[in-house]
Amino acid sequence: MFFVTALIVVVVYWNRRLSAEIETRKMANHLAQSYLGIINRYVITSRTDLDGIIIDVSKAFCDISGYSRDELIGHRHGVVRHPQTDNKVYQELWETLGQGRSWTGEMCNRRKDGTTYWVSATIAADHDQHGKKTGYIAVHQDITDHRIVRELSLRDPLTSLYNRRHFNELFDKFLSCKLHHESQAGLILIDIDHFKKFNDTYGHQKGDTALTQVAFCLKEICIRLNKETPSAQAHAFRLGGEEFALLALLDERETEDAAEMLRQQVFDLQLEHVNNESFGVMTCSLGSYSFKVNSEYSNEADELFRIADQALYRAKEKGRNQCQSANNQTADIELF
Repeated sequence: MFFVTALIVVVVYWNRRLSAEIETRKMANHLAQSYLGIINRYVITSRTDLDGIIIDVSKAFCDISGYSRDELIGHRHGVVRHPQTDNKVYQELWETLGQGRSWTGEMCNRRKDGTTYWVSATIAADHDQHGKKTGYIAVHQDITDHRIVRELSLRDPLTSLYNRRHFNELFDKFLSCKLHHESQAGLILIDIDHFKKFNDTYGHQKGDTALTQVAFCLKEICIRLNKETPSAQAHAFRLGGEEFALLALLDERETEDAAEMLRQQVFDLQLEHVNNESFGVMTCSLGSYSFKVNSEYSNEADELFRIADQALYRAKEKGRNQCQSANNQTADIELF
């Protein structure tokens, strides 16, 4: 009798313990599913195989990209890659992953409807239960609003060109060792001739309109340079007042050609300027300098700017509405 009673007690005990464990597992599974649901809905994630082919994406990824899950799976992330994204970004990404390290960086993507969005991405290797690498997992954070605010802080509000602050930042990057050791960079400084007289004659409103038209010429030149020479990385800036700049990876001849094209485009605007002697229309003077990018010049941004500025001054001295290259004036301009 005692044995039967003890057996019943043991059975009841283990039955209750088993029921409790089942309930605990159900609760844990429910919590896990809830967490996974939240991640799927709000975290932009994707998984790929070793070749970079997408095998899974979260709903958040679909929502931000505008593509359905079926449209993404079986394809590479190139389906959302923005065409302006530099190939070097992806080269660095795959080199880092190939070395067994995770990669973190910012990426510009394009939605299905053609609009742009930015993400901060972290990509790391994915392993199975035996520790074998099976692919890669990427977690993205939408930073589009942050990028927009940052972009606005780097833009001139009147012309939408980059401002002096960004010029200084980008100039330092052009001179950094991240660029190929033998790269050549070209700096062009532009100044509208007798612009103060233009404002005094026609008013500041027309002066602002003229500035935007000159800025448009710079934008067109940059688009053309980047299209003809994708490695040019041409950028245009308004440094202040009637002063502009163009910075690109160009050799001496290409830099001089770009300066002349810009001078001609401004002249072709045929903006009346009665106080611009000898021309009667708005013109500009340009000074350029092309130099090799290497460690020797890593801390010489001010000197390089000074050299181009002296060429600009010479263009004004010689009658304005012309381009002067510091590369052709070594006898007149002190080079370092």
